[in-house]
Amino acid sequence: MTNNTMKLSIVIPVWNKSHFTKSCLKDLVQLPDDHEIIVIDNGSTDDTQQAIESMPRIHYHRNPENLGFAKACNIGYGLAIAPNVLFLNNDIRVRSDHTDWTAPLIEHCATHLVGPTMGQLDAQLNFVQEANQELSGNSYMSGWCLASSKDIFEKLRLFHSRDTMLTATYDPIANAPQIFDERYSPAYFEDTDLSFRARELGIPFKVVSVPVVHFGKQTSVQLNVHKLYTQSRQTFLQRWKKLLP
Repeated sequence: MTNNTMKLSIVIPVWNKSHFTKSCLKDLVQLPDDHEIIVIDNGSTDDTQQAIESMPRIHYHRNPENLGFAKACNIGYGLAIAPNVLFLNNDIRVRSDHTDWTAPLIEHCATHLVGPTMGQLDAQLNFVQEANQELSGNSYMSGWCLASSKDIFEKLRLFHSRDTMLTATYDPIANAPQIFDERYSPAYFEDTDLSFRARELGIPFKVVSVPVVHFGKQTSVQLNVHKLYTQSRQTFLQRWKKLLP
């Protein structure tokens, strides 16, 4: 379901680290009312739920356990009602322009995957760099701040559930549209895979500057980062081995 009086749905997956979430949301609630803020809580065990439920304007959904980054983003996308969707990490702060910093993202949502950062892999699909500029070769849009229109995201869906309308019987977990591939759960390479699928369909990338600081890896640091990265990279290599020389 889409509400065209809204401009942007912001989907924020969280797992613990409530101090980051609270700071992030204090910045985001300064955006206009045509911005919807959706927090998907992956079963946090700290005070995340209590903190968010006391804040205005926040659409809060709590999963019974940690379902991973991809699943949380997909659940949030399924709940989003604006024609454009921004996936945003909670470990960010907005430096300035609190009421209109999303404007350059929204401007390009109709035609691009858009965000402030790109990553790059080499010919062997090893990570090379991440930068606030457009990169060539096996490049991808970084998922910590990634936006596009629902029209574009729908082209990237991996399957279509039978019930995608927000009705009384809608189950956010069971009916979540799979925009990010959940085989990469709990973390890593979801944004890379999404970007590579977009490139196959001729969907262009756009890097824009936004006044947002990203601290990075604040959620995955709670887990075995090396193990998660290695597992997800193997899944990625199986999916995209056709690109290897």
